[in-house]
Amino acid sequence: MNMAGSIEEFVDELGGFAETAERTLSAIEKDQDGAKGMFSVFSDRMFAIKGTARQLGLPHVARIAELAEEIAVKGTHAGTRAVVRKCTGCLWDALTTIKVLLVNRDKETTEEQEILVNRMKKTLDALGGGRERVSTDDIAALLKNR
Repeated sequence: MNMAGSIEEFVDELGGFAETAERTLSAIEKDQDGAKGMFSVFSDRMFAIKGTARQLGLPHVARIAELAEEIAVKGTHAGTRAVVRKCTGCLWDALTTIKVLLVNRDKETTEEQEILVNRMKKTLDALGGGRERVSTDDIAALLKNR
């Protein structure tokens, strides 16, 4: 299968995910205290999108999905409704942007991407930053010392 076919399959798959993600975010908005654990559903989906986007050579989509994954993880532990609202608002934007980037992948959208990425980075920083990362060099060193 060629790359264009793979991307089309990814776009089609995203349609089903979008419905799940939209229902998840809507449920969180309706019950900000009781449903914030549902952010994990969104995080799992963003993890899958990130991996697929990397495989298909779509680093801009992968970067947005990575930030959305981190924000969703933070949302599961949100202490206030304001934080839940901040997370859901940012995740709605991320989902919408990913869909637009995939459908319009041949068009120039660099400025819109940068605006969203900067907003997502600031949101993540305000929530305490992303999870600690382990590099491939760190993993290699751990395995070597094993």
